[in-house]
Amino acid sequence: MKSMRKAAKKPSRAPVLDRRYQQALNLFEKGVKALGRKDFDRAKDLFDELLDAHSEQRDLVERARTYRVLCARPRRPSRPKTFEELVNYAIVQHNRADFAQAIKLLSQALEIHPRNESALYCLAAAHSRAGDPVAAIKSLRSAISANPASRAQARRDADFEPLRGAVEFKALVAPTLP
Repeated sequence: MKSMRKAAKKPSRAPVLDRRYQQALNLFEKGVKALGRKDFDRAKDLFDELLDAHSEQRDLVERARTYRVLCARPRRPSRPKTFEELVNYAIVQHNRADFAQAIKLLSQALEIHPRNESALYCLAAAHSRAGDPVAAIKSLRSAISANPASRAQARRDADFEPLRGAVEFKALVAPTLP
């Protein structure tokens, strides 16, 4: 009897991929990951590189063009929701001299925490800068009621410069006897 050898099977190898396709695929994957991280500038650069260097890879190029459009869309900043976010964003708007927006945001924050001394004080400052002395005095009165230290702070605060000559302001920020 003849010894029969089993025909040894050759190990199957992974198909050899086109090196250029693999480079294009790597760029595409990096671009998608950057897009997922909301790093739109990086994603745009990666997709642009893929489009420029690998135009022969039709499927990837078409998908890259689609994702590239997402990178170019204008982004709206997320809207502040929490008390802290509302107050912080209001301060940013105040510093940009957008007093109407600052007043709106502070009013929303005060709906959450109506007696918050910081929000009341900032609201008074925004009303003062916006040219509404009646609302500024009212808000400052509430801020001082919540925290008497606001009285001394308001005396030195440049935001209340428009109110310096008002009798109501002078009476409100005048030092009190213990």
